[in-house]
Amino acid sequence: MHIAIMGSGQLAQMMAKAGQTLNITCSFLADNEEGANPVQGLGDIVYYDKDVSAKALYQLLGTPELITVEKEDVNLELLNELQQFCRVAPSPGAIAITQNRYREKSFLNEMGLPTVQYYYASSAEQIKSAAKNIGFPLIIKAQEQGYDGKNQWRCRSEQQLEALLKAQSLGDVVLEQWVDFTHEVSIIAARSVSGEKVFYALTENDHKDGILVTSKAPATGDLRALETTAQSYINKILERLDYVGILSMECFVVDGEIIINELAPRVHNSGHWTQLGSTTCQFENHLRAISAMPLGETKITGRTAMLNILGKEVNFQPLLTQNAEVYSYQKSCRPGRKMGHINFQAHSKSALEQSLTTLKTHIYS
Repeated sequence: MHIAIMGSGQLAQMMAKAGQTLNITCSFLADNEEGANPVQGLGDIVYYDKDVSAKALYQLLGTPELITVEKEDVNLELLNELQQFCRVAPSPGAIAITQNRYREKSFLNEMGLPTVQYYYASSAEQIKSAAKNIGFPLIIKAQEQGYDGKNQWRCRSEQQLEALLKAQSLGDVVLEQWVDFTHEVSIIAARSVSGEKVFYALTENDHKDGILVTSKAPATGDLRALETTAQSYINKILERLDYVGILSMECFVVDGEIIINELAPRVHNSGHWTQLGSTTCQFENHLRAISAMPLGETKITGRTAMLNILGKEVNFQPLLTQNAEVYSYQKSCRPGRKMGHINFQAHSKSALEQSLTTLKTHIYS
C-alpha cells in the first residue's frame, strides 16, 4: 500500500518508519518553508505549489491509495479536492474542527464535554469586553496556527492587555479563562475504518512556555482514577466524528476533574513514549487504522517517560542505554525547536523520576 502524508516533519518521519514493517510506502507533500530533512530517504518528496492542480499533485505523490496528515494546519480546500482521487483520513471535516480553536471548543461543548470558559473576539473592543466577562489572568490564543506556545498571550491584568493591544493587531482570537490546574494529562486513541477502537494509557505531561518537555506513562496516583473518564470523553468524540486514525486529547486536571484543552487529529508528541512503552506504538496504529488493518494492542510494557530535546545539539552516544531509545529528527538547530526525543523505562516511579532528572540535567545544564 502507498500512502501520502501531508507534511514532512518528524511525525511524518516516524509514520513512514513504522510503515516499513507493514509493507507501506510513503510520499510527502512538503511546504517550501518547512523543509524536508526529517523524511529524506523515506520516500518521494513533493513541494506544494498552489499553481499545480490537485490531480497533478496526486500524480506526483505516486497515486496513493490513502492520504493522511501529520498536522492540523493543512490546506482544507486541497484535501477536499484530493478526495476525488483517494480516501483521506482523518476526514477534512474532522480536521476543520480541530484546526480552529473556537470551532473545536464549540464542538466539545455541544456534546456536553467540559472546557474552560471562552469567548470569540475579532476586534480590540470585543477582546476588552470578553476580558471583563472572564476576568484576569486569562489566555488569548489565535484561532488558527497556534501551537507550541506560538500565537498565544497570557494577560495578568487590564494594563497588560492594553499594552498587548497597542503593540499588535491580534485578528480572530479566543480568550480563555486561566485555570489553576494541578496536572496536565493526555490520552490517545485509535479508531479504524471498521469502527474498532483502542486506547493508550492516560499520560502525565509537563510543558514549558507552551512546549511539551516530558511525558510519563501510565499516569499514577489519583490520576489513574481519571482514565475511565478520559476514555469516555475521547470515545464520544471518535463516534461523533466517525473518526478514522489516531486522535489525541490534551486536558487539564482541575479540582480532581478533567477539562479538555485541545484536540489533535494526528499522532502526537505526548504519545511518543508508546514507541518503547506500548506493545504497538501510536505511529503503527495510525497506519493500521487508516489502512483498514486490525489494530495493535496498546498494553503497557513498563513505566515509561519521554524527554523532548529542544533547541540543543546533543551527543546521543552517552544517552544510549539498555532501557533507553533516542530519536533524532535530522533538523537544523534553533532555539526551542524540537530536535529529537528520548524514551526510557525504569522499574519504579521514583527510579523513572531520577532518570528523568539526570537526563534533563545532562541535556539542559
